[in-house]
Amino acid sequence: MIRQNLHCHTTYDDGRDAPHTMVLAAYKAGLSSIGISLHCPLEGEESWTCSGGDEALFIEEMHSLRAIYAGRIEVWCGLEYDVDAQRRSVPPYDYIIGACHILDGMPIDYDPESASYLIAWHGGAVKAAQAYYDRMTSLAAMPEVSIVGHFDLITKFNERDALYDTAAKPYRDAAFAAMEKLSAAGKIFEINTGAISRGWCSSPYPSEELLRHLKSIGGRILVSSDAHSADAITCAFDQAEALAKACGFAELWQFTGHGFEAESI
Repeated sequence: MIRQNLHCHTTYDDGRDAPHTMVLAAYKAGLSSIGISLHCPLEGEESWTCSGGDEALFIEEMHSLRAIYAGRIEVWCGLEYDVDAQRRSVPPYDYIIGACHILDGMPIDYDPESASYLIAWHGGAVKAAQAYYDRMTSLAAMPEVSIVGHFDLITKFNERDALYDTAAKPYRDAAFAAMEKLSAAGKIFEINTGAISRGWCSSPYPSEELLRHLKSIGGRILVSSDAHSADAITCAFDQAEALAKACGFAELWQFTGHGFEAESI
């Protein structure tokens, strides 16, 4: 049973509910720990990221909730760091999720139309995928990043391969190469159910093929819902756990406050 979720968002960025509402929902869902992850400030993307002035308030509120819920559920304070953020310093978070939402100044997961434009601008799906996965590999050089968030985010609008042929060798080669570099750097990959809760996908990402490759190279995983509302805290966790087991994984990695430890599933 999945007992932890480290990837959730609140009204401090593009989430619908306040932190206390999310923590209460996690407690009622039976989780033993919940992490709220803030989209870090990113110039030009204020509609879905946290403003610099609110960052300290977010951290303060999360520490307050940790004290309020002590003995009932552990509360962690996380950051979702975008590869384009280019920050010189990062405040003290419990853990950091690395992700790529913007590629060459264009949004990756805003809507299907912008995703199609991204492909056209790069001269086709293969080149767009190669550019995206190449950008993701930069997370390998960021020691502060522990978790790779939604590794194949470019497939958010790709149900039934509407945009990318994920079985094509160039696509697989680019994804596998990035996955191998990130895994070799010790990063943990999340199985992310966020696109399911928002109605875009019927299965989590990474895809089953990518997860099987990750298992073959000794990679590590955890499960998160990338919830932007309280009703999605444990969205499709049963499906994600079944997928992990089908791909050969026998354990998930959980944050303990002193790093990550494996737990059997």
